[in-house]
Amino acid sequence: MIVGRKEEIAELEKLYYSDRPEFVAVYGRRRVGKTFLIKQALKDRITFQHTGVSPVD
Repeated sequence: MIVGRKEEIAELEKLYYSDRPEFVAVYGRRRVGKTFLIKQALKDRITFQHTGVSPVD
């Protein structure tokens, strides 16, 4: 259950149902629940997810 993130969830829902492709970058301090927020707000609707930085040679 997410508490106190109604505005953020509403924004993610709006972007999810947009008529055009959207790119969303979620940033902020460490350990504040960014990934948890996305996973809960878009539960069962995520097709592809990439978290973190890919190794670069």
